Amino acid sequence: MLCLTCHRVRPAASRADYTAERASLIVRQGLCACGVPPAPRAFSHGRRPPVREAPRATR
Repeated sequence: MLCLTCHRVRPAASRADYTAERASLIVRQGLCACGVPPAPRAFSHGRRPPVREAPRATR
């Protein structure tokens, strides 16, 4: 959960990672801003949900 570079709390990878313990640790040690956030985890069924396209304008 802690960054090996700055020793602060790394950004969460999913909503499930947001816990009271994590919040308390962020208040005590701060939030890491060293690098890019972790890659998103795969969905439980292994596929991403379909992307909704914006409706095309008609002339």
